[in-house]
Amino acid sequence: MFRNYIKIAVRNILKNRLYAAINIVGLSLGFAIYVFGNVLADYEHNHDSQFEKIEQIYTIGSRFADNANVGVLGTDGVYTAFAPILKANVEGLEAVARTVRREYLLTVGQDSYYQDIRFADPEFTQVFDLDYVEGDASVLADPSAIIVTESTARRFFGEGSVLGREVELDHAETLRVGAVVKDLPQDTHFNSSLFGTTGFEVMAPLQALSRIADYDLAGNWGNLSMGDLTYVLLPEGRNRAWLENQVRSIYEQHFDEGQKEFVADTPVRHLREVNTFIWDAIGMPVIQSIQFLGFLVLVVACVNYTNLATAQAIGRGREVGLRRTLGASRKQLLLQFLTESVTLSFISMMVAIALLEMLVPFFNGALDKVLILDYLTVLPWLVASALLVGVLSGAYPAYMITQTTPIEALREGKTKVGKGKLLRSVMVGAQFAISIFMLATVLVMYFQNQKVKDTGRVFPTEQILTLERLDVDDVKGRVEALRAELKRVPGVKEVAFSSQVPFEQSNSSFGVGPTQGDEDNSFPINQVRTDYSFISTYDIPLLAGRDFSKAFALDELQDGAVELNVIVNELAAQKLGFGSPQEALGQSFFDYPDSREPRQYNIVGVMRDQNFLGFHNKVKPFLFYIDDNRYYASIRIGGAGFDRIIEDVEAAWNRVNPDYPMQSEFLTETFAGVYNIYRSMNQALAGFAFVALALALIGLFGLAAFMAEVRTKEIGIRRVMGASVTQIVRLLIWQFSKPVVWALLVALPLAYIGSGIYLDFFVDRVTAAEVIVVGAGALTVALAWAIVAAHAVRVARSNPIAALRYE
Repeated sequence: MFRNYIKIAVRNILKNRLYAAINIVGLSLGFAIYVFGNVLADYEHNHDSQFEKIEQIYTIGSRFADNANVGVLGTDGVYTAFAPILKANVEGLEAVARTVRREYLLTVGQDSYYQDIRFADPEFTQVFDLDYVEGDASVLADPSAIIVTESTARRFFGEGSVLGREVELDHAETLRVGAVVKDLPQDTHFNSSLFGTTGFEVMAPLQALSRIADYDLAGNWGNLSMGDLTYVLLPEGRNRAWLENQVRSIYEQHFDEGQKEFVADTPVRHLREVNTFIWDAIGMPVIQSIQFLGFLVLVVACVNYTNLATAQAIGRGREVGLRRTLGASRKQLLLQFLTESVTLSFISMMVAIALLEMLVPFFNGALDKVLILDYLTVLPWLVASALLVGVLSGAYPAYMITQTTPIEALREGKTKVGKGKLLRSVMVGAQFAISIFMLATVLVMYFQNQKVKDTGRVFPTEQILTLERLDVDDVKGRVEALRAELKRVPGVKEVAFSSQVPFEQSNSSFGVGPTQGDEDNSFPINQVRTDYSFISTYDIPLLAGRDFSKAFALDELQDGAVELNVIVNELAAQKLGFGSPQEALGQSFFDYPDSREPRQYNIVGVMRDQNFLGFHNKVKPFLFYIDDNRYYASIRIGGAGFDRIIEDVEAAWNRVNPDYPMQSEFLTETFAGVYNIYRSMNQALAGFAFVALALALIGLFGLAAFMAEVRTKEIGIRRVMGASVTQIVRLLIWQFSKPVVWALLVALPLAYIGSGIYLDFFVDRVTAAEVIVVGAGALTVALAWAIVAAHAVRVARSNPIAALRYE
């Protein structure tokens, strides 16, 4: 019997190719996006599963206070001084290990590479069971040994054993290879950074960093860097709640009041949560949103199918009447129509899987992921999803047509047209409500991202080439020689050195106040150490006062100085209590250091407020002063032939620093490093919205075609009675406009609220978000009208005589 039902289902699909194609395309896209969203979410939430002790591994992070004004909600690490205190005060922990990331010039023979190195406590190899090709887990106990991965070993040394081979760091410190491990897969938090940083390639003991850079093994209480993690391996029998209590106790006892005003809490996270921490830090539930939007697209596809199946059922009245007359029960008919629906659903699922097999490799290649469809794991879920969608989508059409009496059915179901009208309208409205919601949200995100991009243009981003690594001792002493060489390059207009460049997400700050010794009324101010050319290189406008000048001795910081001339931004002047930039000139304020004499800062210039950090950050108080502790060179380039100028700049660098390859990028690339995250989110949501809207319009296309066909004789009578083509078109458009209009009333407020969640992340927000949301609704209505009008015009222009002969 079921075999016959399936045969009938296949025959009906082949008989009604247009509607079957619409249904299969719609359901396939819905399934593909729904499955992809859930598989992606499962992938992101299940990193690091290759580690044997994953269930016992936790990390300790930091949640910033509400008034910290950092730009993110927290960071994935804690002060490095925390780990030694945790080990000393909490008994029973199996291991506690810190990692600290640094970049060094790594030299092997005649070849040099800029390499990210993770420095770690020896207990790291107790926490993570690395797969050793050479050497063993004791390697980090040797302060001169390093761990390299197989691919890194081949890149550095070629084939063969590399144990004991030497590498040199910054031409100053020699380390040797103590172990080689197999490459870690991409689905670990070590290799899945959104910011394009190097994954797990080289690891060295923290003792080596102590020797190379005077790193204090006891840690510090003054620096928090994203990616510098503290791992805790719990013993059997201990759980997260127990560790949270221990960590909370240490926080309360060892953090002073100033630190608690900045770090409000030290949350414990399981290792599985580390990979998705970035979304928690910025306050956007991206993974959950992908799952939810994938579900909404599937809902649109299901409603699309139900609408078309309901309309199509009207034309199968004679078939139902004959079956009922020949003795078929309602239960048998219901089962037949549900079998047809489930069959179509399974066909659509198979097409969706084929689509995913093409999409997943492209996705993996574009984003450097290793997402796979593990059919042994997901097959039961896929079968259940297809079955559930088939039953739910086909239940109403099957129920509706089987309720027809044999006499009504033999009249071809005309008495049932009106009975399904309300529900069809509700379902069309639901489709468009979801589509309008998604489209409006996408457009608001797009315009907000454009605003972020526009605010980045306050600096000459396309003309600024930045050079890194100026903090290396060998390079630091040659900066003036480098400046002289760079200024000889044709096309180089200005050269400036600084500790930070615009859009770099760094918050180097300290407390200042208007009164010496009154630390209670202090506030944090971000600092940028510059030279005499920085302001002019970046075209930063001064509202009052002057730029730095070598004619004034106090314009440059000297060792032990207790007085210094500075330039501040408008916000800093306001927080210091000055009513205008002019009023701030010549005024002073003070800092409150722990280990030196307080310093007096004299304001010689006030610059316009510009969002130096950019993106989602608030404009912050900033202070600029001259100091030789700088990390970046900013080169202002003008004229044509940028490629030639960059080659000449590199040649100038090599003449001054032949032992250190040049690291450079345009300021536009620095900006894009963060901006691309927002753009990628917008593009992903745009893809969801496009599919949802396309499905709604395709469904409307099919439904309009079917209903126009059903009403052919009615339209012919209206034409004979004198109705014009315009009147007929208006009648049909209004019939389908009603559900779209109520969809607007539901979707527009929800879209405004939903897009507001995204806008709340930014300080400088797009104006008239309401207009954008309404515009999205208007666009959707216009598209719906165009779809319906295309059918209405064709039917209305047909010969009335032919229409009256129809049926």
